This record gives sequence, structure tokens and C-alpha cells, in this order.
Amino acid sequence: MKVSLVGFMGSGKSSVGKELSNLLDLPFVDLDEEIVIRTGKSIPSLFKEVGEKGFREIERELLLELLKLKKDFILSTGGGTPTYKDSMELINRYSSSFYLKTPFSLLWERIKEDKNRPLVSLGKERVRELFKEREKFYEKAKFTLDCEGKTPQEVAREIALILSSL
Repeated sequence: MKVSLVGFMGSGKSSVGKELSNLLDLPFVDLDEEIVIRTGKSIPSLFKEVGEKGFREIERELLLELLKLKKDFILSTGGGTPTYKDSMELINRYSSSFYLKTPFSLLWERIKEDKNRPLVSLGKERVRELFKEREKFYEKAKFTLDCEGKTPQEVAREIALILSSL
């Protein structure tokens, strides 16, 4: 079984993914970390070098490669992954997808100081617009979990419970 976590920057995809990995005894894969490993470059430097479109191309190629692997794992996607071309459809085709729904105000508090997130430099209002634009893609996930006020452990347990009933 492959499980993909989608949601905006700061929604807890990596934290929940690691918890879920421990619960289900499956490997955890962070798509952004894989991109850094494969390219040898940080996400901000890739954005500067090839732009957002170039970055999304690299991201989509790696996403497809990972999803087509025969092994099972928990995948934490980047916040923009589902929005590029047919990426959300690929995520749904090859995995059980979960949208970690989190209010923007909480997301902003988590990400506003993070220098490793190139889009944060756009400012709060532009990031809010981006969040609203992306939400329709996240909502295509097979399952949506309201994450407000929940720890990563609690969200991971909810996902495990849903997966056990499939």
C-alpha cells in the first residue's frame, strides 16, 4: 500500500508521515528531500536556477517514478505537487491520498519565518491567495482530515484507522 499526504506548506505532511511510517512499519519518503538528494541542490537554489516551472517538472518526474515502484511507503508531497499538470490524478491512481486540511492562519504561523520555503518571501497575502488556489487540488484527495488542534500522532492514528477499514 502506498499512502500520499497532500496539503499546503506547514500542514504537517512530514511530521504525520513519519508518525504513520512508524505506526504501519512502512518506509517514509519526503518528496522534497528526495529532490534534494537526487539533484544535490536545495529547494531554494533549484527555484533560483530553474524557476518554479522547472522545479515542478523535476518534482513530477520523481513523483511518477516513486509512485510506480513496486514497494509500499508513506509519501509526503510538496505543497505545490498536486497542482502541477496531472500530479493529483497520479497520486490518486497509485496511492491512498489524504489531504491534511489546516486553517491558513495556523499554516502562516508555522511557515512565516522558514527561509527554506521560497514562496514565503512573497508575503502573507500572496501566500494566502496561493493557498486558496491550491485548495481545490488538495480537495481531490480520496480522504480529507481536519488537522486543526490535533497532534501529528493523532492525525497518523486517524489515517491508520481509515486504512485498516479499506
